[in-house]
Amino acid sequence: MLQNQEVNTLGSPHPGGFPILIAGTDLQFRPLSLTDPEPTGRQIIDAAGGRPADEYAVLQWLANGSLERLRLDETTNLRKPGVERFIVAKSDREYRFEIDGKEQEWPEPTITREVLLALAGQDPAQFSVWQELKNSPDKEVLSGHAADLAEKGVERFYTVTKHTTEGSHGSPSHA
Repeated sequence: MLQNQEVNTLGSPHPGGFPILIAGTDLQFRPLSLTDPEPTGRQIIDAAGGRPADEYAVLQWLANGSLERLRLDETTNLRKPGVERFIVAKSDREYRFEIDGKEQEWPEPTITREVLLALAGQDPAQFSVWQELKNSPDKEVLSGHAADLAEKGVERFYTVTKHTTEGSHGSPSHA
């Protein structure tokens, strides 16, 4: 998968426009090019094939790992490095959650282990993801089983280094 820095390291246009990476909620990014260096959320949704645009949400994946909603008529500056990744999904709302203490928004009521680890910047081979629960033991988010973000309030997740410890039972402790 391409990283932001590999697409546009100088913040300058490539032949034919400004390169961006667009994905759905599966984070399977594909390269596109825009002629406008300061596109609106609507232009990004249109480039991704989302129609009508007002039925879609666009999240900009910032260089610091945060996701930020880009409103339909709000612009972003593609000349700045680290701003070229966007998630476009059919949605009429965002679901708030935290991963490793960082607040995020997501356009769907569920989120996968793989996406949570990508947003946390952690290697899936070396880390597991746990959902913090109030009235029961924390629950590991397993591959193939999406976590529910639709419950009232902000869902909280944390990552833990995978290790094998014989005789260990229950959920890991975290700070």
